[in-house]
Parts: sequence; structure tokens; C-alpha cells
Amino acid sequence: MTKTSGPKQHLDTVDVSQLVAVTLRLAMEVSALRERVLTHEALLKKHNLLDTDAVNDYVPTAAEVAERKGVNRSLIEALARDLAP
Repeated sequence: MTKTSGPKQHLDTVDVSQLVAVTLRLAMEVSALRERVLTHEALLKKHNLLDTDAVNDYVPTAAEVAERKGVNRSLIEALARDLAP
């Protein structure tokens, strides 16, 4: 068992329900994104527009990194709203 920092905290039923809701939301998000990525890759490969190595070796620009951070931040904020009492 991994030791955690801070005191032990018992979760109320409401807290557990919120954690389950957040977990399900994340699972749904990951599933939808995975499906879209696989669809894009399949279509691009079908039309000879995708080199898998190019995808694996891609380094995003600073603007792309900033945009990705914004999208990630929005997701984190949505999850925090789900956890709010």
C-alpha cells in the first residue's frame, strides 16, 4: 500500500457519488477521443495522407501547446465543477 500525504479522510456517500461521476465523465471523454483519433487515422491512412511515424515523432508548435493547455484547463475546470458541493 502506498503511503499518502496528509491525514486519512473518510468520504461521505455524496463525495463518493461525485467521484464516480467524475470518473465516468473522464472515461466517456477518453472513449470519445480515442474513437475520433482512430477514425481520423484510418481515413488519413486510407487516402495515403498519414505516415504513422510522422504522428509519433510530431513536436507541436508553441501555439499548439498553448491551445492544448487551454483545452486541458477547460476539462479540469469542468471536472472541478462536478466535484463542487
